[in-house]
Amino acid sequence: MIFPDDVITAHIYAKDVVCTRPITAMVGVVVYLALVQSVLLYASKTWTLTVADSKTLDTFHMKCQRHILGISWHQFVRNEEIAARTGLPSLSTTICCRRSAIFRHLARLSDEVQAHKVLHSCIRLSQGRLPDPTWKRRPGRPHGRWIDQLRRDNNRPPADQWKLAIRRGHGGRATLQSNDYTTT
Repeated sequence: MIFPDDVITAHIYAKDVVCTRPITAMVGVVVYLALVQSVLLYASKTWTLTVADSKTLDTFHMKCQRHILGISWHQFVRNEEIAARTGLPSLSTTICCRRSAIFRHLARLSDEVQAHKVLHSCIRLSQGRLPDPTWKRRPGRPHGRWIDQLRRDNNRPPADQWKLAIRRGHGGRATLQSNDYTTT
């Protein structure tokens, strides 16, 4: 059992370890990935980001990398050089990879799983196939959708991504019907 005094002492010790300069950049990167980025990007695979949100996340990410390396903004070191030194991709890239991974996972699920059915409906809707002939979209500007974000991430229609994910498969658990997923 951890007592409150132990928690406070551990927090102070962890802060001293992270903030001291003698640690190597690699240790700082590992600590950043474990303590900051993992919490920051929790459930990021389901986010729909605006350009402003993406820029804010990438700015924070770069600021953390600069802090780890001990480089201030007035030293005029380019962001590309900072990223090369730490070896970390941008947060936008990380989120895109996570989003694509969850899409592929959902596409390969069994046809009876509710999440697979919902994603299947979104794919058909993106192709212009309405779920019901009487269905109509709500008035007003449509909100940014996750499936549209996925299209922008990969520069290909969701139906093509769906076909690729199913083709990769999980030992035949999901099947591809060619007449269901023709692209327009």
